[in-house]
Amino acid sequence: MEVSVQQDFSPELHDNTSKAYLDFSNTFRNQMQKIYQNVQGFKEVKILSLRSGSIVVDYLVLLELPFSGQLESEYDQMKTALVEKLQNVSQDQDSCQNNQSLCFKPDSIKVNNNTKTELSPEAICRRAAAQGYEDFYFPLVEENRLRCVTKCTPGVKGAIDCNQGQCLLEKSGPACRCFSTDTHWFSGPRCEVAVAWKTLVGGLAGAAALLLLLVALSVFLRSQRRRGQSRGWSWEDDDRKWFEMWDEDTVGTFTNLGFQDDGTVKEKDVHVALENVDTSVRVHTKRPEVSSL
Repeated sequence: MEVSVQQDFSPELHDNTSKAYLDFSNTFRNQMQKIYQNVQGFKEVKILSLRSGSIVVDYLVLLELPFSGQLESEYDQMKTALVEKLQNVSQDQDSCQNNQSLCFKPDSIKVNNNTKTELSPEAICRRAAAQGYEDFYFPLVEENRLRCVTKCTPGVKGAIDCNQGQCLLEKSGPACRCFSTDTHWFSGPRCEVAVAWKTLVGGLAGAAALLLLLVALSVFLRSQRRRGQSRGWSWEDDDRKWFEMWDEDTVGTFTNLGFQDDGTVKEKDVHVALENVDTSVRVHTKRPEVSSL
């Protein structure tokens, strides 16, 4: 609000630490406290600035109103009551005779509507929320009582059920943090998955054993490959020799010259191609003779 006091403006009033400023502000606040004391919800006034033109006072009137569905209209009624109270006092010339009181110019009383405070339930909840969390609060009106709630508020329609967990409001929105007990570990977006600790530990142990086996096998194969390379041969050379000695003209036969033995032909290395044997040829075996030495 704004009002002009019938009093000369002094340069000291520009300094809010000066004695003249402090004396004037104390007198102004005390007088406003008496004028507005019967206005519903009135708490106090706060001076914003003093400027010349007599003494023009820009000030805030702090109100505390209970929530209701007609809060917007009640607020407008409060503004009208504040102006009327101050006008009634300014028109009473007898009050100006007291040196302890300030005289106000009746035509200077104004209500500044340049910055209007939105009093809808949604706007109130956005102002009440911490910075960065405004989008996750919404109003819940219960019998002239306003609650600013989130999807984590128990009992609210559409509230998130975290099962074996707790719903917490983070800057990214409501989220579940899962609990763990002596027997189970819970996970999932809504803590809906229960895993027994025995099963979890057993699975991890099995996976670790399999991983160690694969690592050991990989180390062994690498060591064998390096050993072969140090001796001048490689596994690729052995594979190539096997395929180079394949006899494509004789089905089911091949000769393996890739490995050298001690010169003794082993039975498992010999394969007979029976389709090339003439079974009509007679074979004569000479009777063995015994000779003495």
